[in-house]
Amino acid sequence: MTAQNEATLAQVFAADPSRSTWLTANAGSGKTRVLTDRVARLLFAGTDPESILCLTYTKAAASEMQNRLFQRLGQWTMLDKEALCAVLIELGEGPTFTNEQLDNARTLFAKAIEARGGLKIQTIHSFCSSLLRQFPLEAGVSPMFVEIDDIEQRKLRQAILSEMAANPETSETIAALLSIVSEYDIEKLIAEICQNKEGFSDPKTSDAIWATFDLPPGFSSD
Repeated sequence: MTAQNEATLAQVFAADPSRSTWLTANAGSGKTRVLTDRVARLLFAGTDPESILCLTYTKAAASEMQNRLFQRLGQWTMLDKEALCAVLIELGEGPTFTNEQLDNARTLFAKAIEARGGLKIQTIHSFCSSLLRQFPLEAGVSPMFVEIDDIEQRKLRQAILSEMAANPETSETIAALLSIVSEYDIEKLIAEICQNKEGFSDPKTSDAIWATFDLPPGFSSD
């Protein structure tokens, strides 16, 4: 086993599942490795795969982490006693192991693959979606709801904008907006309105709108 430098020792420390760890580091510095090591050590300690939940921001990161974990566990199945002990010590376990522990380490790949529902390495978005599907009534959503991605949201906003522009009752409002903002900016404006829809739930008078911005009624920049 090679000597570990300070950075590697810090990673081993952070990957210890018995510790509550807040990890921050630059891109490419080993954060995914630390998380993968942490899950591997949880499994080695006897935690059921179904009890482990890993959340990431992107699908690519979730896939990368799962691939790395399965690659590591798969390697363990092929190592002899001496090589497996060295790998586990480098991971932060040990320093000694029983034959039962080593045999268990060689079965972790199969256990992770066969976990009911699969190993839960998900994006935050997919995790929240799964919660809503389990408790739709408590969340106040339809049990048959369907997520909408950013592209579909943009298409829907553009369709509504076109409909409003063609409607005699709202066409003047859209024309007035387009006279002061570009077509690109009006898309950004509508997206922000949708994100803050609670503020538009109750119709406001003109005086109330001026007051919101601490301006006198009928204020003009001219």
